[in-house]
Amino acid sequence: MKIPSRYDYKNGHSVGLLRSGESYFAACEKAIDEAKHYIHFQTYIVADDETGRRFMNALIRAADRGVSVYFLLDAYGGGGFSKDLTKKVEEAGILFRMFSPGLVTKGFQLSLRLHHKVLLVDGNIAIIGGMNVANRYYGTPDLKEWLDFAILLKGPECAHVLFILKRLWNKAFISTKERSRETVHNPSIYDDDVKVKVLENNWYRNKIEILKSYRSAMKHAQDRMIIFASYFLPGRNERKLLRNASRRGVDIKIVLSAESDAPVFKRATSFLYDFILRNNIKIYEYLPSNLHAKVATVDGKWSTIGSYNMNHLSDYGSIEMNADILDNRFAGRFEELLLEIIEKDCRQVTVEEYIHRKTRLSRLSDWFSYQMIRIMMRLMFMLTAKHK
Repeated sequence: MKIPSRYDYKNGHSVGLLRSGESYFAACEKAIDEAKHYIHFQTYIVADDETGRRFMNALIRAADRGVSVYFLLDAYGGGGFSKDLTKKVEEAGILFRMFSPGLVTKGFQLSLRLHHKVLLVDGNIAIIGGMNVANRYYGTPDLKEWLDFAILLKGPECAHVLFILKRLWNKAFISTKERSRETVHNPSIYDDDVKVKVLENNWYRNKIEILKSYRSAMKHAQDRMIIFASYFLPGRNERKLLRNASRRGVDIKIVLSAESDAPVFKRATSFLYDFILRNNIKIYEYLPSNLHAKVATVDGKWSTIGSYNMNHLSDYGSIEMNADILDNRFAGRFEELLLEIIEKDCRQVTVEEYIHRKTRLSRLSDWFSYQMIRIMMRLMFMLTAKHK
């Protein structure tokens, strides 16, 4: 895979892979408990359940030690964050705010949603991924956790993560004492020397870096590509790039959820199965639980992990963060894990099976769902576009 020069990867990182369940939440709790100076935590959902309270209790312990804690929660996704939890975190001295509580801003213009899931501790540890804070991402005795991934990042790009999080937190209206002024003067360099670039999507700031990165990966893939996608509805340009990659011999595997928490979106994705299969791209459906992952690997060299879904909602309606990792060792291990999940926990959707299971009614339902989602996406694009 050839990497375009405009992708400014930084050297000197240590990167660890985290998976939904205890792996992820234990790593977050450990990082919080070891914090000495400050914590930035920004996410889409925190549920009032055992997992949500475990996470909030860790933040409260940090605040009790004198650590500055900045907690930004999306107002729409965090609608279930209870008054009791709000009272607890505020009484502990945590600086807590809802992101964009009004759906409509100046004129008739929708606000972006805060969809990224990022924990930053002392400017030297960043955990970036796709998991919200809720039991369904941890798992229960009766329910397997939703499948998702994150990375634990140490190194120079943590300074860039701090810059992004501070820009979102430091709104003009907040008081002087609430503002985040932390900086990273001398970032640590690690012998692992992994190359990393943290990317963001923020339409209001004309940033669609993650979309461009995916397009570049599809354009330059030479041998193989694996995509795990929770809400998969690529645009026309992305479908063209996937088709072209397949035609030049790239083995493409796309893993989707067999069952989804968004049935209409699932049916819209099913409408694209015909296109995908006709272009010799393999489809797999994840069976044990809901697939919430948004990750990809290319040619055993490049990986991306984060909150970005391959659809226009992530492109134009949400603030997203992904980490791109350019490292053969990491990509190789990650690819092996994804292939193991495909082999053990997925079923392949063949052309024959697709034809057999699709009735006229289901095809019509898929088509209708696809058209409805497209109209909603176009409307959302119009309403989130900056008015001159």
